[in-house]
Amino acid sequence: MELIVAVCWSIWHSRNLFIFQNKKEDFQLSVAGAEAIVQSYKRIQMPQLQAFSNQDLVSHKHWKCPPAGWFKVNVDAAIKLENQRVGLGIVIRNSEGKFITAAIKPSKWLDRVDYAEAEATRFGLEVAESAGCLPLIVETDSKEVTDLVSARKSTKAEIFWIVSEVQDTMKRLKHVKIQHSPRTCNGFAHTLAKLVLDYTDCVIWEDNLPTHLLYLFTELND
Repeated sequence: MELIVAVCWSIWHSRNLFIFQNKKEDFQLSVAGAEAIVQSYKRIQMPQLQAFSNQDLVSHKHWKCPPAGWFKVNVDAAIKLENQRVGLGIVIRNSEGKFITAAIKPSKWLDRVDYAEAEATRFGLEVAESAGCLPLIVETDSKEVTDLVSARKSTKAEIFWIVSEVQDTMKRLKHVKIQHSPRTCNGFAHTLAKLVLDYTDCVIWEDNLPTHLLYLFTELND
């Protein structure tokens, strides 16, 4: 029932965009947004005592703003094995926590989660550079990627090439650093990554998010 209501709202919203702003929204993104709203609704309706154990409540961390004058890009990847697809999601915020840019991009599954996470990191750097968001902190919930990019670990696997590309970009841009964060600090990037699993295009939002995504951003902007 919740999904039916969310889909109806999404259709109504897309209809208003078309009539009043002459904007045609892709139906796949509208449906994906409706599903994400239902997931968010179920999560926030769940009592905290059911969602977390006492230990989780103590250790639960929240997203933190970057230092004054800096930007932070949160990156994540989601995987749909049955379709051999990967979704990449990124969101950039400033030192006041204000939304700057968000983006989604589909990719192919290459049998490694860390490779997908490294792809998301590269994508985040590309969007941040294009938007002029420097100096920059890259935040990912993949400790493997963080360790590889920071040269705390090495590898001869295929991921080496994409990690090298990320390192070269960070050196070229100079004022960029990468850090690991728990999943609880990466909720919106993860939600965006899941949205694109059934979507076929790369989409970048600047300044303004669609209403259904703005709702999620507000709920997940920890």
